[in-house]
Amino acid sequence: MLSVPMNDAIGRRTMKCVIVVKLSRLISFYIRRRCFIAFSIISIFLLILQGILFSSSDKRPQANDRKILESKITNILHSGSLPAAANRAVRVENLLFDKNIAQSVTDSNEKFVAVVLVMAAKRERAIRNHLDQLIKLRPSAVQFPIVISQDGDDQAVMEAISSFTSEEKKITFIHHKGRAELPSYLDSGSKNYFRIARHYKWALDEVFFKMKYEMAIITEDDLDLADDFFSYFAALKPILLADETIWCISAWNDNGGANITDRKHGEKLYRTDFFPGLGWMLTAQLWNQLSANWPEMYWDDWMRRQDVRKERVCIRPEVSRTSHNNDLAGKGSSGGLYKKYLASIRLPEIAIDFSKLDLSYLIKSNYDSFLNQEISGAVVLSTDSFLNKTFSGSGPFFVTYKTPREYRRLGKSVGLMLDIRSGMPRTAYYGIVTFMYCSERFYAVPEKLNLSAPNFGLQPSSDYYNEKWDKMTRYLEFQETYCTPTKYNGKCDPKDPDLIAWFAKKRLSKRLKHWGEMIIN
Repeated sequence: MLSVPMNDAIGRRTMKCVIVVKLSRLISFYIRRRCFIAFSIISIFLLILQGILFSSSDKRPQANDRKILESKITNILHSGSLPAAANRAVRVENLLFDKNIAQSVTDSNEKFVAVVLVMAAKRERAIRNHLDQLIKLRPSAVQFPIVISQDGDDQAVMEAISSFTSEEKKITFIHHKGRAELPSYLDSGSKNYFRIARHYKWALDEVFFKMKYEMAIITEDDLDLADDFFSYFAALKPILLADETIWCISAWNDNGGANITDRKHGEKLYRTDFFPGLGWMLTAQLWNQLSANWPEMYWDDWMRRQDVRKERVCIRPEVSRTSHNNDLAGKGSSGGLYKKYLASIRLPEIAIDFSKLDLSYLIKSNYDSFLNQEISGAVVLSTDSFLNKTFSGSGPFFVTYKTPREYRRLGKSVGLMLDIRSGMPRTAYYGIVTFMYCSERFYAVPEKLNLSAPNFGLQPSSDYYNEKWDKMTRYLEFQETYCTPTKYNGKCDPKDPDLIAWFAKKRLSKRLKHWGEMIIN
């Protein structure tokens, strides 16, 4: 048997110990590395989960699970700043859209908000421009499917629409084919209004009764859209569903000229008795009420009738979220109106994420309470002081008007739209019209509105409108148009034989007839 020298035995034992130590260290390192990797993975997962939970809490709640808060954000309406508490929680810059504009509207479940019904007829370039904007701005095809309705058989328009339709993108084309013979009693000026009303009824019947949509946003091919167009409607849908006194959400401000609106605070929203249209949202429930009685023409003025409106209001913005693209629309039905008013109504420079705002101040009880308080504390001005600008200090201010002529003087001095429909000035709420003037907030208030009454907002708003004002205002416009030193110098009475003879001599008898009934005032 061979014997191992002592030194060799020690060396071998030492080598074994070294190997064991190295193996132990290697195993320990491997275990620690695996634990670190596992810990890192778990940590990353928890961080992601936390981010999802927090970000989802910032998304716009849907109609079926949103709770309408009772607190009022009153300063959003008129002061130009958020309330102190809201200012701490939601800084102004957080109300603005970031580059990922769609993410502010879209939630993880992508629940349906409203179908977008686009009305088109003969303007090929206009419909292409409008659809390009809708598709670019739309956050989700699931939330906002698009239905395009064409009236008539214009081939270029048909081909333009067909190039956009896609089942995958939820863009559908419906066609109101052909134009049935028009009633013989229509004059040339009324035929287009008849076609428009008939097309609206047919298209709305299609989306609500046949396609079974529950909510629709109606747009027209000559409209341009604000970047926050979809955020606006998505955030206001819960308000529309929560308050039965609200029957529509409109993206349009009839008095939206840049010089009479607070463009630094595009988040401000208002209630109005006057139906605005021009990009508006309604429910299937409302259409069930309207469809059977839909008028042959002038459907928008019909919506403004007190017996149709039934004390209900629309929500409208301080700064319009739609604007007319007159380069693509042409003259259209608005005629010369565009040059005077529509050109100054432009889209906002800053997009707002409306999902970050508490909009419960638009609920009637909240809104009326603040409006009463706001106007009651305003500085009172006479009509002459207002017109002569003999006022000073900071607003808000309010000035009363008694007659259509007085309201017209006020409106012309600042650039309000002057026409009256069903006794209502445009944008009026209980007869109150608000606007910016000389960088201050103003309220034009009807004289008979008693702001000190404890029941303000409880009485019908229709009590403050006199439908005779329509005919009285029409006369004032007629007077300004024809009864001038350079035209007609006689008695300014549309029924006066001399004035009738003057129109006949000028071959304008049909034009005189089109003015309709007027009341001298």
